[in-house]
Amino acid sequence: MDVCIICQKDVAGKSAVSVKEDRIILAIRSMKQALKMAQNNKLYVCETCMEEHSKRRKSFEKSMLFFGVLAAIVVVLLFISMILSGRFDIMAIFSIFIIGVLILLFSLLFKYTPATEGPPKVVGTTASRTDIPVVKESKKVAGIQNPKKAVESKKTKKS
Repeated sequence: MDVCIICQKDVAGKSAVSVKEDRIILAIRSMKQALKMAQNNKLYVCETCMEEHSKRRKSFEKSMLFFGVLAAIVVVLLFISMILSGRFDIMAIFSIFIIGVLILLFSLLFKYTPATEGPPKVVGTTASRTDIPVVKESKKVAGIQNPKKAVESKKTKKS
């Protein structure tokens, strides 16, 4: 099924932009398949939801930047405090990195909006659409009316 990620409606026969299959979506799909909850939908953003999607994506990118800077500041401050205290413990260093990763995960958990790829296209079958012109292939290739017959005739002449 082809589903819009914003309005959760079917986009078959409508113009939509496909969603990029990144690591986060692949991780979510694998967890759902492991729990036997996967629907295996193809994800799109329909044209009516493109403006809202772009707002959400910009907000996500800003929050990732903010949380990235925040995580870096927290990790540096914790390292400095560890150095100034004179305690060098491997578990303390490990926990500092865990805290930095958890800060970054907050942005992913609460604001994640996947990127889109390519221009909008009509999703589903195009046979029912009458507004799309059909281009027929020309069988004339380099002055030959039917290239299949020309190839067959060349094979029979050589034999």
